[in-house]
Amino acid sequence: MSLYDIDQIKQRNPIEEIISRYGIVLLRSGTRMAGRCPFHKDQNPSLVVYPETRSFYCFGCGASGDVIDFVRRFDGLGFRAALERLNDGASPDSGPGDDRLAKRDQAPKQPRTLSLDDRMILTAASAVYSELLWRTPAALAYLEGRGIGEAVIRRCHLGYCDGHSLSQYLQRRRLSLRRAREMGLLWRDGGERMTGRVVVPEMRGDQCVWMVGRPLDDAHDPKYRGLSLPKPLLGYERVRGRQRVFVTEGTFDYLTGVGWSLSICALQGIKVQAQRLAFLERARRVFLVFDNDERGREAVVFLTGLLGDRVRVIELPPGVKDLNDLGQLPDGRATFFELVRMAESQQPKEEVRHAVPAR
Repeated sequence: MSLYDIDQIKQRNPIEEIISRYGIVLLRSGTRMAGRCPFHKDQNPSLVVYPETRSFYCFGCGASGDVIDFVRRFDGLGFRAALERLNDGASPDSGPGDDRLAKRDQAPKQPRTLSLDDRMILTAASAVYSELLWRTPAALAYLEGRGIGEAVIRRCHLGYCDGHSLSQYLQRRRLSLRRAREMGLLWRDGGERMTGRVVVPEMRGDQCVWMVGRPLDDAHDPKYRGLSLPKPLLGYERVRGRQRVFVTEGTFDYLTGVGWSLSICALQGIKVQAQRLAFLERARRVFLVFDNDERGREAVVFLTGLLGDRVRVIELPPGVKDLNDLGQLPDGRATFFELVRMAESQQPKEEVRHAVPAR
Protein backbone atom coordinates (compact mmCIF):
# COMPACT_ATOMS: atom_id res chain seq x y z
CA MET A 1 0.00 0.00 0.00
CA SER A 2 1.35 3.44 -0.97
CA LEU A 3 1.51 5.96 1.88
CA TYR A 4 1.93 9.69 2.25
CA ASP A 5 5.45 11.03 2.71
CA ILE A 6 4.56 12.79 5.95
CA ASP A 7 7.95 14.41 6.46
CA GLN A 8 7.86 15.85 2.96
CA ILE A 9 4.37 17.26 3.56
CA LYS A 10 5.62 18.95 6.73
CA GLN A 11 8.58 20.41 4.85
CA ARG A 12 6.33 21.80 2.12
CA ASN A 13 3.96 23.29 4.72
CA PRO A 14 5.95 25.29 7.30
CA ILE A 15 3.87 25.32 10.45
CA GLU A 16 4.19 29.07 11.02
CA GLU A 17 2.98 29.76 7.45
CA ILE A 18 -0.02 27.44 7.68
CA ILE A 19 -1.09 28.80 11.07
CA SER A 20 -0.84 32.36 9.71
CA ARG A 21 -3.03 31.39 6.75
CA TYR A 22 -5.75 30.43 9.22
CA GLY A 23 -5.90 34.02 10.43
CA ILE A 24 -3.68 33.77 13.53
CA VAL A 25 -1.30 36.70 13.77
CA LEU A 26 2.09 35.41 14.92
CA LEU A 27 4.75 37.67 16.39
CA ARG A 28 8.35 36.49 16.50
CA SER A 29 10.35 36.37 19.73
CA GLY A 30 13.78 34.90 19.13
CA THR A 31 13.38 31.45 17.59
CA ARG A 32 9.73 31.20 18.65
CA MET A 33 6.52 32.83 17.48
CA ALA A 34 3.44 33.59 19.56
CA GLY A 35 -0.20 34.39 18.87
CA ARG A 36 -3.73 33.93 20.19
CA CYS A 37 -4.87 30.33 20.32
CA PRO A 38 -7.93 29.60 18.13
CA PHE A 39 -8.96 26.61 20.24
CA HIS A 40 -10.12 28.54 23.29
CA LYS A 41 -11.05 32.11 24.24
CA ASP A 42 -7.51 33.39 24.38
CA GLN A 43 -7.27 36.94 25.73
CA ASN A 44 -3.48 36.87 25.85
CA PRO A 45 -1.23 35.20 23.26
CA SER A 46 -0.89 31.66 24.65
CA LEU A 47 -0.08 29.82 21.42
CA VAL A 48 3.64 29.32 20.86
CA VAL A 49 4.98 28.07 17.54
CA TYR A 50 8.42 26.52 17.21
CA PRO A 51 9.50 26.67 13.53
CA GLU A 52 12.72 24.75 14.18
CA THR A 53 10.91 21.69 15.53
CA ARG A 54 7.78 22.27 13.35
CA SER A 55 5.52 22.15 16.38
CA PHE A 56 3.11 24.26 18.43
CA TYR A 57 1.92 24.34 22.03
CA CYS A 58 -0.78 26.38 23.78
CA PHE A 59 -0.01 27.28 27.38
CA GLY A 60 -3.68 28.13 27.89
CA CYS A 61 -5.55 24.99 26.80
CA GLY A 62 -2.74 22.47 26.22
CA ALA A 63 -3.34 21.99 22.49
CA SER A 64 -0.14 20.79 20.84
CA GLY A 65 1.36 18.91 17.95
CA ASP A 66 2.66 19.50 14.43
CA VAL A 67 1.16 21.16 11.38
CA ILE A 68 -1.01 18.10 10.70
CA ASP A 69 -2.41 18.17 14.23
CA PHE A 70 -3.18 21.89 13.87
CA VAL A 71 -5.13 21.40 10.62
CA ARG A 72 -6.97 18.38 12.07
CA ARG A 73 -8.08 20.32 15.13
CA PHE A 74 -8.89 23.61 13.37
CA ASP A 75 -10.89 22.09 10.51
CA GLY A 76 -12.34 19.14 12.42
CA LEU A 77 -10.72 16.58 10.11
CA GLY A 78 -9.40 13.08 10.47
CA PHE A 79 -5.68 12.35 10.04
CA ARG A 80 -5.95 11.28 6.39
CA ALA A 81 -8.20 14.20 5.45
CA ALA A 82 -5.74 16.64 7.03
CA LEU A 83 -2.91 15.11 5.01
CA GLU A 84 -4.94 15.44 1.83
CA ARG A 85 -5.66 19.10 2.58
CA LEU A 86 -1.99 19.84 3.15
CA ASN A 87 -1.17 17.83 0.04
CA ASP A 88 -3.46 20.11 -2.04
CA GLY A 89 -6.21 17.49 -2.14
CA ALA A 90 -4.06 14.85 -3.86
CA SER A 91 -3.95 11.21 -2.81
CA PRO A 92 -0.62 9.64 -1.78
CA ASP A 93 -0.44 7.89 -5.16
CA SER A 94 -0.74 11.10 -7.16
CA GLY A 95 2.24 11.87 -9.30
CA PRO A 96 3.17 15.06 -11.16
CA GLY A 97 1.84 13.88 -14.52
CA ASP A 98 -1.43 12.76 -16.07
CA ASP A 99 -2.25 10.43 -13.18
CA ARG A 100 -2.83 13.43 -10.91
CA LEU A 101 -5.11 15.01 -13.48
CA ALA A 102 -7.13 11.81 -13.72
CA LYS A 103 -7.56 11.66 -9.95
CA ARG A 104 -8.68 15.28 -9.93
CA ASP A 105 -11.67 14.27 -12.02
CA GLN A 106 -12.62 11.57 -9.52
CA ALA A 107 -12.90 13.80 -6.46
CA PRO A 108 -13.12 17.58 -6.05
CA LYS A 109 -9.86 19.21 -5.02
CA GLN A 110 -9.82 21.00 -1.70
CA PRO A 111 -9.57 24.77 -2.21
CA ARG A 112 -6.18 26.23 -1.34
CA THR A 113 -6.01 28.28 1.83
CA LEU A 114 -5.65 32.03 1.53
CA SER A 115 -2.14 33.43 1.67
CA LEU A 116 -1.15 35.86 4.40
CA ASP A 117 -1.22 38.70 1.84
CA ASP A 118 -4.74 37.70 0.80
CA ARG A 119 -5.92 37.86 4.40
CA MET A 120 -4.23 41.24 4.89
CA ILE A 121 -6.13 42.63 1.88
CA LEU A 122 -9.47 41.19 3.00
CA THR A 123 -8.97 42.33 6.59
CA ALA A 124 -8.06 45.82 5.36
CA ALA A 125 -11.23 45.88 3.26
CA SER A 126 -13.34 44.80 6.23
CA ALA A 127 -11.81 47.52 8.42
CA VAL A 128 -12.37 50.23 5.78
CA TYR A 129 -15.98 49.17 5.21
CA SER A 130 -16.65 48.97 8.96
CA GLU A 131 -15.51 52.56 9.47
CA LEU A 132 -17.57 53.76 6.50
CA LEU A 133 -20.76 52.17 7.82
CA TRP A 134 -20.80 54.41 10.89
CA ARG A 135 -20.59 57.44 8.57
CA THR A 136 -23.43 56.30 6.29
CA PRO A 137 -26.88 57.03 7.83
CA ALA A 138 -28.75 55.32 4.98
CA ALA A 139 -26.93 52.04 5.58
CA LEU A 140 -27.45 52.22 9.34
CA ALA A 141 -31.15 52.93 8.78
CA TYR A 142 -31.40 49.96 6.44
CA LEU A 143 -29.91 47.63 9.05
CA GLU A 144 -32.17 49.05 11.76
CA GLY A 145 -35.16 48.45 9.53
CA ARG A 146 -34.20 44.80 9.27
CA GLY A 147 -33.83 44.45 13.02
CA ILE A 148 -30.02 44.54 13.09
CA GLY A 149 -28.84 46.73 15.95
CA GLU A 150 -25.57 48.29 17.00
CA ALA A 151 -24.42 45.30 19.06
CA VAL A 152 -24.66 42.96 16.05
CA ILE A 153 -23.00 45.53 13.78
CA ARG A 154 -19.98 45.60 16.08
CA ARG A 155 -19.97 41.90 16.85
CA CYS A 156 -20.10 40.89 13.18
CA HIS A 157 -17.86 43.71 11.90
CA LEU A 158 -20.53 44.85 9.43
CA GLY A 159 -19.54 47.49 6.90
CA TYR A 160 -20.52 49.57 3.91
CA CYS A 161 -18.76 50.20 0.59
CA ASP A 162 -18.83 53.78 -0.75
CA GLY A 163 -17.13 52.89 -4.05
CA HIS A 164 -13.75 54.60 -3.69
CA SER A 165 -12.28 54.46 -0.17
CA LEU A 166 -10.98 50.89 -0.38
CA SER A 167 -8.98 51.43 -3.59
CA GLN A 168 -7.35 54.51 -2.08
CA TYR A 169 -6.53 52.68 1.13
CA LEU A 170 -4.97 49.70 -0.66
CA GLN A 171 -2.80 52.02 -2.74
CA ARG A 172 -1.61 53.94 0.33
CA ARG A 173 -0.75 50.68 2.09
CA ARG A 174 0.88 49.27 -1.05
CA LEU A 175 -1.37 46.24 -1.00
CA SER A 176 -1.87 44.46 -4.31
CA LEU A 177 -4.70 45.90 -6.42
CA ARG A 178 -4.22 43.01 -8.84
CA ARG A 179 -4.88 40.46 -6.13
CA ALA A 180 -7.84 42.52 -4.86
CA ARG A 181 -9.31 42.26 -8.37
CA GLU A 182 -8.68 38.51 -8.53
CA MET A 183 -10.45 37.98 -5.21
CA GLY A 184 -13.47 40.00 -6.35
CA LEU A 185 -13.07 43.23 -4.37
CA LEU A 186 -12.44 45.37 -7.45
CA TRP A 187 -13.64 45.44 -11.05
CA ARG A 188 -11.07 45.38 -13.85
CA ASP A 189 -11.49 49.12 -14.36
CA GLY A 190 -10.65 49.72 -10.69
CA GLY A 191 -14.22 50.23 -9.47
CA GLU A 192 -15.27 48.55 -6.25
CA ARG A 193 -17.59 45.56 -6.64
CA MET A 194 -19.35 46.06 -3.29
CA THR A 195 -20.31 49.68 -4.03
CA GLY A 196 -23.60 50.72 -2.38
CA ARG A 197 -23.84 47.51 -0.36
CA VAL A 198 -23.87 46.57 3.30
CA VAL A 199 -20.96 44.18 3.71
CA VAL A 200 -20.99 41.12 5.96
CA PRO A 201 -17.51 39.61 6.46
CA GLU A 202 -16.62 36.13 7.65
CA MET A 203 -13.97 36.52 10.35
CA ARG A 204 -11.53 33.89 11.54
CA GLY A 205 -9.83 35.22 14.60
CA ASP A 206 -8.94 38.83 13.87
CA GLN A 207 -8.77 38.35 10.12
CA CYS A 208 -11.33 38.37 7.33
CA VAL A 209 -11.47 35.39 4.96
CA TRP A 210 -14.55 36.25 2.88
CA MET A 211 -17.41 38.73 2.60
CA VAL A 212 -20.77 39.24 0.95
CA GLY A 213 -22.53 42.49 0.07
CA ARG A 214 -26.25 43.30 0.03
CA PRO A 215 -27.66 46.49 -1.62
CA LEU A 216 -29.85 48.88 0.34
CA ASP A 217 -32.80 48.20 -1.96
CA ASP A 218 -34.02 45.32 -4.12
CA ALA A 219 -33.61 47.23 -7.39
CA HIS A 220 -29.98 46.17 -7.70
CA ASP A 221 -29.05 42.81 -9.16
CA PRO A 222 -27.74 40.47 -7.89
CA LYS A 223 -29.27 40.70 -4.43
CA TYR A 224 -26.11 39.28 -2.85
CA ARG A 225 -22.60 39.64 -4.23
CA GLY A 226 -19.77 37.55 -2.81
CA LEU A 227 -16.08 37.32 -3.62
CA SER A 228 -14.43 35.26 -6.35
CA LEU A 229 -13.34 32.77 -3.71
CA PRO A 230 -14.83 29.50 -2.41
CA LYS A 231 -17.86 30.39 -0.30
CA PRO A 232 -17.25 29.44 3.36
CA LEU A 233 -19.69 28.71 6.13
CA LEU A 234 -20.83 32.03 7.61
CA GLY A 235 -20.34 32.01 11.37
CA TYR A 236 -18.01 29.01 11.60
CA GLU A 237 -16.32 30.20 14.79
CA ARG A 238 -19.70 30.69 16.49
CA VAL A 239 -20.63 27.03 16.14
CA ARG A 240 -17.33 25.14 16.12
CA GLY A 241 -17.26 22.66 18.99
CA ARG A 242 -20.69 23.68 20.36
CA GLN A 243 -23.16 21.15 21.73
CA ARG A 244 -26.24 23.01 20.43
CA VAL A 245 -26.03 24.53 16.96
CA PHE A 246 -28.52 26.47 14.85
CA VAL A 247 -28.14 26.19 11.09
CA THR A 248 -29.91 28.64 8.83
CA GLU A 249 -29.95 29.61 5.18
CA GLY A 250 -29.31 33.29 4.57
CA THR A 251 -27.01 36.11 5.62
CA PHE A 252 -29.60 38.23 7.46
CA ASP A 253 -31.09 35.15 9.11
CA TYR A 254 -27.63 34.57 10.53
CA LEU A 255 -27.35 38.18 11.75
CA THR A 256 -30.75 37.88 13.44
CA GLY A 257 -29.57 34.76 15.26
CA VAL A 258 -26.37 36.48 16.38
CA GLY A 259 -28.53 39.24 17.85
CA TRP A 260 -30.32 36.58 19.89
CA SER A 261 -26.98 35.15 21.11
CA LEU A 262 -27.47 31.86 19.27
CA SER A 263 -24.66 29.50 18.28
CA ILE A 264 -25.67 29.97 14.68
CA CYS A 265 -24.19 29.62 11.21
CA ALA A 266 -25.51 30.14 7.69
CA LEU A 267 -24.95 27.84 4.72
CA GLN A 268 -25.65 30.83 2.44
CA GLY A 269 -27.98 28.80 0.28
CA ILE A 270 -29.43 25.32 0.40
CA LYS A 271 -26.80 23.40 -1.52
CA VAL A 272 -24.14 21.87 0.67
CA GLN A 273 -21.77 18.93 0.32
CA ALA A 274 -21.76 16.36 3.08
CA GLN A 275 -18.08 16.97 3.89
CA ARG A 276 -18.84 20.62 4.66
CA LEU A 277 -20.92 19.47 7.63
CA ALA A 278 -17.94 17.97 9.46
CA PHE A 279 -18.05 20.87 11.92
CA LEU A 280 -21.29 19.39 13.31
CA GLU A 281 -19.68 16.14 14.43
CA ARG A 282 -19.61 17.18 18.12
CA ALA A 283 -23.03 18.81 18.18
CA ARG A 284 -25.62 16.85 20.15
CA ARG A 285 -28.52 18.93 18.88
CA VAL A 286 -28.80 20.66 15.50
CA PHE A 287 -31.71 23.04 14.94
CA LEU A 288 -32.55 23.72 11.30
CA VAL A 289 -34.15 27.12 10.60
CA PHE A 290 -34.68 27.43 6.86
CA ASP A 291 -36.87 29.60 4.66
CA ASN A 292 -40.58 28.91 4.77
CA ASP A 293 -40.79 27.85 1.11
CA GLU A 294 -40.43 24.74 -1.03
CA ARG A 295 -36.66 25.05 -1.47
CA GLY A 296 -36.20 25.55 2.25
CA ARG A 297 -38.27 22.46 3.02
CA GLU A 298 -36.26 20.44 0.48
CA ALA A 299 -33.05 21.51 2.22
CA VAL A 300 -34.45 20.46 5.60
CA VAL A 301 -35.28 17.00 4.25
CA PHE A 302 -31.82 16.64 2.75
CA LEU A 303 -29.94 17.79 5.87
CA THR A 304 -32.10 15.68 8.17
CA GLY A 305 -31.22 12.66 6.08
CA LEU A 306 -27.53 13.44 6.53
CA LEU A 307 -27.52 14.39 10.21
CA GLY A 308 -30.10 11.96 11.59
CA ASP A 309 -31.67 11.98 15.06
CA ARG A 310 -29.74 15.01 16.31
CA VAL A 311 -31.84 17.27 14.09
CA ARG A 312 -34.78 19.31 15.29
CA VAL A 313 -36.67 21.35 12.70
CA ILE A 314 -37.96 24.78 13.68
CA GLU A 315 -41.07 25.45 11.59
CA LEU A 316 -41.69 29.16 11.12
CA PRO A 317 -45.27 30.51 11.50
CA PRO A 318 -47.44 30.84 8.36
CA GLY A 319 -46.75 34.05 6.49
CA VAL A 320 -43.24 34.41 7.95
CA LYS A 321 -40.68 34.06 5.15
CA ASP A 322 -37.48 33.47 7.12
CA LEU A 323 -35.75 34.02 10.45
CA ASN A 324 -34.96 37.67 9.71
CA ASP A 325 -38.61 38.22 8.78
CA LEU A 326 -39.59 36.79 12.17
CA GLY A 327 -37.01 38.97 13.89
CA GLN A 328 -38.64 42.13 12.59
CA LEU A 329 -41.96 41.33 14.33
CA PRO A 330 -42.56 42.90 17.77
CA ASP A 331 -42.82 39.49 19.44
CA GLY A 332 -40.44 37.74 17.04
CA ARG A 333 -37.78 36.81 19.59
CA ALA A 334 -40.25 35.38 22.10
CA THR A 335 -42.02 33.47 19.32
CA PHE A 336 -38.76 31.99 18.13
CA PHE A 337 -37.70 30.65 21.52
CA GLU A 338 -41.14 29.15 22.00
CA LEU A 339 -40.68 27.39 18.64
CA VAL A 340 -37.28 26.14 19.84
CA ARG A 341 -38.87 24.76 23.00
CA MET A 342 -41.54 22.99 20.95
CA ALA A 343 -39.01 21.58 18.48
CA GLU A 344 -36.77 20.29 21.25
CA SER A 345 -39.63 18.40 22.88
CA GLN A 346 -40.52 16.59 19.67
CA GLN A 347 -39.13 13.28 18.51
CA PRO A 348 -37.53 13.18 15.05
CA LYS A 349 -40.00 12.28 12.33
CA GLU A 350 -39.30 8.86 10.90
CA GLU A 351 -40.57 9.73 7.44
CA VAL A 352 -38.30 12.78 7.28
CA ARG A 353 -35.20 10.98 8.49
CA HIS A 354 -35.50 8.34 5.79
CA ALA A 355 -36.67 10.58 2.98
CA VAL A 356 -33.09 10.97 1.73
CA PRO A 357 -30.81 7.94 1.32
CA ALA A 358 -27.79 7.83 3.59
CA ARG A 359 -24.64 9.12 1.93
